[in-house]
Amino acid sequence: MARTVPTSATVVPGQFITGALWNAQVKGTTDYLTGPPVCSVYATSVQSMPGSNAMTPLNFDTTVLDSDGGHSNVTNPSRYTATVPGTYLVIGAVAWVSNTTGDRRIQIALNGSGVIGSAASFDPMNPVICAHQTQALVTMNGTTDYVEVMVAQASGTSLSTSTGGAFSPSMRVIWISR
Repeated sequence: MARTVPTSATVVPGQFITGALWNAQVKGTTDYLTGPPVCSVYATSVQSMPGSNAMTPLNFDTTVLDSDGGHSNVTNPSRYTATVPGTYLVIGAVAWVSNTTGDRRIQIALNGSGVIGSAASFDPMNPVICAHQTQALVTMNGTTDYVEVMVAQASGTSLSTSTGGAFSPSMRVIWISR
């Protein structure tokens, strides 16, 4: 069941603050703000990406934390679907195997479309593992909106992501406000 963000109490002069009012408003808000919706997922399997520079979502098969059940490792494993409406900080990262041809791109997508200002790109000049990340503030409705980390590469041939430790592709989603 989806959580709702508590609303602040409104009282009039002379109104007593009862235990029920305190628990529903002040304690409810404090409890929510000390445990907002958060998700942290990453990939343990490499993913082969086409060399055509087409944006492709990363799939995440391992969940570290998902406080509100917005991610599934099986059904739509590239997505986090918000269960609470609000503004979220979304952070995505990817690493690529060694290859010096073409550029690499990453961006955050909302409902399959890139979020303005979230894209990053680089041209790997050295034959080593290359990694980069991006982030965006995204407003979601709490029912159908979802975010993904999309990547692309232009080496001209399929290129795999790199996994293992700090270089694993990952996505983190943190509720910020209503």
